[in-house]
Amino acid sequence: MNIEKNRFLRKLRFWKKVTMVKDYKCPVCEERVNKGEFRNEVFMREFKSSGLCQECQDTVFGYKVAW
Repeated sequence: MNIEKNRFLRKLRFWKKVTMVKDYKCPVCEERVNKGEFRNEVFMREFKSSGLCQECQDTVFGYKVAW
């Protein structure tokens, strides 16, 4: 996350979530995020924006992968 976004979120009292993302923890499930879990660059960019792990992105955006 960029510095301005961090400051804004902290002012909104989301400091715990900002700290979690900084420590590579998903703010939704609170699990540790491994950069290797993302399927492609689009998902990685979303992580950089929201902090969501791949599984939570799948849930939030309704994306299911048929393995």
